[in-house]
Amino acid sequence: MRKNLISIIILAICIVNLVLNALLVFVFVPAIKKTDKLVSEIAAILNLELERDETGAPAGPSIEDVQTYNLSETTTINLKNDGTGMNAYAVIGVSISMDGSSKDYANLSTKLAETESWVFDVTRSVVQEYTYTEINDAEIQKLVKQEITEGLQEKYQTDCIYDVTFSQFTTQQFTSP
Repeated sequence: MRKNLISIIILAICIVNLVLNALLVFVFVPAIKKTDKLVSEIAAILNLELERDETGAPAGPSIEDVQTYNLSETTTINLKNDGTGMNAYAVIGVSISMDGSSKDYANLSTKLAETESWVFDVTRSVVQEYTYTEINDAEIQKLVKQEITEGLQEKYQTDCIYDVTFSQFTTQQFTSP
C-alpha cells in the first residue's frame, strides 16, 4: 500500500509540474517573442548603419595626397528673404580640397586659378537658396558644403574635388532703409 501511495504522490507531483510548465510557456513565450522582435529590429538598424558607412561617400584621399586650393577673395552673397522684412547676406571664403594623386589634379589646379569666378558662381547659386536662419544652422551648412562640392564636380567634370570648406563664414541681417 505504501508503494502505491508513493506512486500516486509522484504522479500527482508530475501532473502539477506539467501544468506549471504549460503555464510558464503560455505566460513567458509572448513576452520573449516581443523581446526577440525588438532585439532583431535594433540589430537590423545597427547593420544598416554599418553598411551605410561602408558603402557611403568615399572618405577621400590619404592625407599625403590632399591638396587645397584657397580662393583669393571672399564673396558676398545675398540670402533668401525670409519674410521678416530684413535683408541678410553672407560673406564666404571658399577652400577646395582635391585629391593630388588624381589624374585630373594637374589640369584642375591650373584651371581653378583661371576660373575662380566659376567657383563663386556655384557657391552663390547654392547659398542664395537659404535664409539667414537656415544658413546659420550647422546641419544646413554641411548640406551647403556638399551641394557646392557636387556643383563643382559637375562644373569641372571631375571627381578630383572631394570637399569644400569655408575659410571664412560671416552672416549679417539688417533692416532695409
